Amino acid sequence: MAKRKRQRHCFAPGCQTGYKWTKGRQPSLFSVPKDEEKRKLWERNLHRQDKSLDETCAVCELHFEPSCIIKDYVHVVNGEEVRIPRGKPELTPDAVPTVLPNAPSYLSKKATQPQQLTFVCGG
Repeated sequence: MAKRKRQRHCFAPGCQTGYKWTKGRQPSLFSVPKDEEKRKLWERNLHRQDKSLDETCAVCELHFEPSCIIKDYVHVVNGEEVRIPRGKPELTPDAVPTVLPNAPSYLSKKATQPQQLTFVCGG
């Protein structure tokens, strides 16, 4: 019996890219870096405490700045720049996920100063 391929989905919190129920064009999914230091940086930026980011995970294009995504091959022909669309987008070597539009709001709030509690004991 043939082994079923596991469907990949986006690791970012709240993102539904890659799930069967999402309709329309699916954003591209990118594999996480094999380099452990870079993978830790991705994991830290994605703010997931319920799961660990490993080499089997993927992150979709919605979580990267547009400048981090290479969508065209660029060549110079007769002194003119020619762009040819790639079949599949690629990330720049320094790309790190920084855009989390679907993350829970508590992840994007700045930490507040702890409040001092005053206890009054009756006696």
